[in-house]
Amino acid sequence: MADEKERSANSGFALVITSHAMNHTYDALLPILYPSMISEFGLSYALVGTLVTGYRLSSGALQIMMGFLGRFMQRKILLGFGMIWQSITNSFVAISQGFENIFVGRTLAGVGSSPQHPTGAAYIAENFSRERLDRAMGLNITAAQIGRFIAPLVGSIVLSSLGWRTTLLAFSVPGFLIGIMFLFIAEPKRSRNQKDISIVAILFNGMREVLHNRTVLVIMVVEMVMAFRAGAADFIPSHLVRDLSLTSFEAGLLFTVFLGSGIPAPYFWGYLSDRFERRRVLMLAMGAASALWFLLPYGNNSFQLVLILIPLGFVCQGVGGIIQAFVGAATTKENRDLVYGIYFTLAYSVGSLSPAILGYLADSFGFQIGFLYVSLVSLFAVIAAYFLK
Repeated sequence: MADEKERSANSGFALVITSHAMNHTYDALLPILYPSMISEFGLSYALVGTLVTGYRLSSGALQIMMGFLGRFMQRKILLGFGMIWQSITNSFVAISQGFENIFVGRTLAGVGSSPQHPTGAAYIAENFSRERLDRAMGLNITAAQIGRFIAPLVGSIVLSSLGWRTTLLAFSVPGFLIGIMFLFIAEPKRSRNQKDISIVAILFNGMREVLHNRTVLVIMVVEMVMAFRAGAADFIPSHLVRDLSLTSFEAGLLFTVFLGSGIPAPYFWGYLSDRFERRRVLMLAMGAASALWFLLPYGNNSFQLVLILIPLGFVCQGVGGIIQAFVGAATTKENRDLVYGIYFTLAYSVGSLSPAILGYLADSFGFQIGFLYVSLVSLFAVIAAYFLK
């Protein structure tokens, strides 16, 4: 059994972080395609926010179910078919003829992305010791940042020569192949006593662990507050194109700078939180994010924007691993999949409102007010994190 688990850890962890990278590659690719969609279909920023909302809501609402299914099904099946489904639905977006088609495609893509976070995080939490958990979670987030970095860099080049439809089709292929690869990795069978427990008992035990564990409860509150700024980065390229009259290629490169600065951040914050108090590290990062979101609309040229976007990307894109490590350390093995499912469902469901709010603010009052809203949410997250232990 130990050898089987070791084979699973060696083969599965690499594929889990690769699929996480691909998941976030799609997230980072769409923002640089939105200006082209806006131009072709005459979309408002509120409608763009609605696209992001549909994706996040479908992804978030199903994560609790994916956490529940993780008790009965092999995680490689959930993750593999999730990637395959997401690739197929992104291809559907690429052949869309209007807003309605794009909305349906992106909403269905959220269904495919829903297993990634609860199932992948539970896999990592189960296969790494408590002493290495923060760094393992940080490496998983780092992989996501690499995916987010590659997407606008390569996507901007392909977009400028082949258009947004071909770009999205080309990026759909590797996700499909990764999904197929999941079906061939080793994974230990779930123990019999976990399978035989009743559905009601599983749900009851998971909810009891959330409600009776103060640390988990506060984590849920912190994440729900932070969720109200979810999707804010998706509007950075649109802000650069509309307010600073940059080309889509230039906006894509600056967005790449923002995402690239986040690549080392998860491991750095994870390493820091392994050595110091997680709560203080989280408060430090979110406090810096609050200040930088406030400053972003005041960047009037590429040099000023780089000075803001690099530290903003570093503090915004690395704290997820810290919060996930909080959950992993505070929960039992038996309920971890379900608790992660509850955690990510709350985060994504609440976060699905944020893009629509930010799109409305951008349409009605401009991006300066929109990013001020994000700054204030980050500040409230600092206050909520103070109560973590």
